[in-house]
Amino acid sequence: MRKTPVVWIFFFIMVATGAIYFLINKKQSSTRLDTSAITTTVSEIAGTNHIPTGWREYQNATYHFSLLYPKELSVTEHSEGGGAITVTFQNEQEAKGFQIFIVPYAEPQISESRFKKDVPSGVRTDLVDITIDTATGASFYSTDAMLGETKEIWFVHDGWLYEVTTIKPLDLWLDEIMKTWKFL
Repeated sequence: MRKTPVVWIFFFIMVATGAIYFLINKKQSSTRLDTSAITTTVSEIAGTNHIPTGWREYQNATYHFSLLYPKELSVTEHSEGGGAITVTFQNEQEAKGFQIFIVPYAEPQISESRFKKDVPSGVRTDLVDITIDTATGASFYSTDAMLGETKEIWFVHDGWLYEVTTIKPLDLWLDEIMKTWKFL
């Protein structure tokens, strides 16, 4: 499996709490995110021309990207071995979050066999071609045994496969965050 069981359990608890919160309050707030991976720099600069108040920038020189995220989210990196990493962004009180799984990948496009390896359910609906900064990829809905329905954004850039995942009710929230993604 591509993600450690501890990460999935923690992510599942966060999602379950979020679902309950969402059902009780029937509202979602919009936010934007920024991420990177190992060798991380997190800055909290209010009032600058590129980082809105209430946001942080996450940069990762190893995986060559940055993005903005709401300062209420905590960031955790989990080494998966073999050059792979999972980065989680989450706010347990608001039950919001997403994760980025990054793995070395030599192919220019995501193969069907790679998809089947990383998504055991085999579910991929509402597939849409997208561009993240300069990388072409795909956005789709899937299902996960622990998370339920998910929103997935996958793309390949400079020898890395990036798989971004959140729960389906947060799909528009994640889209706003992904607009801030920049390759370094």
